Amino acid sequence: MLKTLLLITLNVLLSLQLAADGRRYVWTYEYQTLPGGEAELESYTEFSHTDTDSGRLATTTLQYEYEIGMNNRFDVGIYQKFQQDSDSPIAYDGFKIRFRYRLGEKGRWAFDPLLYLEYKDNAAFDHSTLETKLILARDFDRINVAINPVLEFEFKDDETELEFEISGGISYALHPLISMGLEAKGNADEFYWGPTLSHGKNDLWFALGLLLPAKTDSGADRKFRFIIGVGL
Repeated sequence: MLKTLLLITLNVLLSLQLAADGRRYVWTYEYQTLPGGEAELESYTEFSHTDTDSGRLATTTLQYEYEIGMNNRFDVGIYQKFQQDSDSPIAYDGFKIRFRYRLGEKGRWAFDPLLYLEYKDNAAFDHSTLETKLILARDFDRINVAINPVLEFEFKDDETELEFEISGGISYALHPLISMGLEAKGNADEFYWGPTLSHGKNDLWFALGLLLPAKTDSGADRKFRFIIGVGL
C-alpha cells in the first residue's frame, strides 16, 4: 500500500508543468537571480530542536520574502521574520533586506560567481547584522555544485563581532522538476549536514531539507526547513 502511494505521489509531481528553474537547496544559494520585471513571494518555515534532560526545546522561525528582479542580473528581496520558542508565543523578530548580483552568464568561469549582500535588524534597530556572501556554483549536466562562503558583521551594544560561516550542497536532477542532494553548513563551533529535496520551477516550487549535527557539541540536534515560492 505504501509503495503504491509513493508511486502515485511521484507520478503527480512529475505531471505538473511549470516554468523556469526552481531552487535545489534550502540553506545554500545557487547561481541565479529573478529575471528583470518579475516578482515572487517565498515562505520559509524552519524548526530547530534540541533534546535536553528536561525535555525537547523547539524553536520555530517563519520568514516571508517579497522578491523583485530589477534586471536580468540584479534582484532585491525584503523579508519579515517571526519566531516562537517552546516557552513563549510567536513574536516579530525583525526584517532583512538583501541584494544579489550575477557577474556574468552561466559557464563563463570554472564556478559562476554571484555577489550577495544582506542587512538585517530588529524592530528597535539595536541589533543589526551585515552579511556578505560569495556564491559559487556550477552545473555538470544533471549535477549541481554550490558553495557559499559567508562573512557576517554583527553590531550590538556598541560592539562588533565578526564570524565566518560556510554552506554548500551537491544535487542531482532526477527529472527536470525533481532534484535530490546533500547540503551542509557550519562555522567554527557548529557543523551540520543532511538531505535536500526540491520540486517545481519558478512559478511554483518547493524545497525541503533536514540537517543533523556532524559535531557532538553543535547547538541543535536537528534542523528542518521548508520553503515554497510562488511567482507573481
